Amino acid sequence: MTFSNKDLERIQTPHNDALVVTLRVKDFDIKRILIDQGSSVEIKYYDTFKQMKLEEWLIGKIILPVKAGTVTKQVEFWLLKVPSTYNLILGRGWLHAMQAVASTYHQVMRFPTPTGQIKKV
Repeated sequence: MTFSNKDLERIQTPHNDALVVTLRVKDFDIKRILIDQGSSVEIKYYDTFKQMKLEEWLIGKIILPVKAGTVTKQVEFWLLKVPSTYNLILGRGWLHAMQAVASTYHQVMRFPTPTGQIKKV
């Protein structure tokens, strides 16, 4: 998997932006998901949990499907009741499960799909 200057066509450089994406979680398109290669856990914030109107009331952990392109993975989130500018944080566990490579510089993430193609988010 490679990144090139073509990936930078829509990016104003220089920048110091975090990689923030929109993905499908359960049956919802969730915006403001931080891809954090330094995080060892996946985090879901309580306000996002409430907005999704999930029936379960869970303290601590919740497992939800996360879909990127055609690939869906079951993800175990820590549910935190603290304010955040992000709705979710996806860390190394999810990146490794997806076999994804993220580039904050290029503002893109790539991962293989079951058909062998490389998907870009």
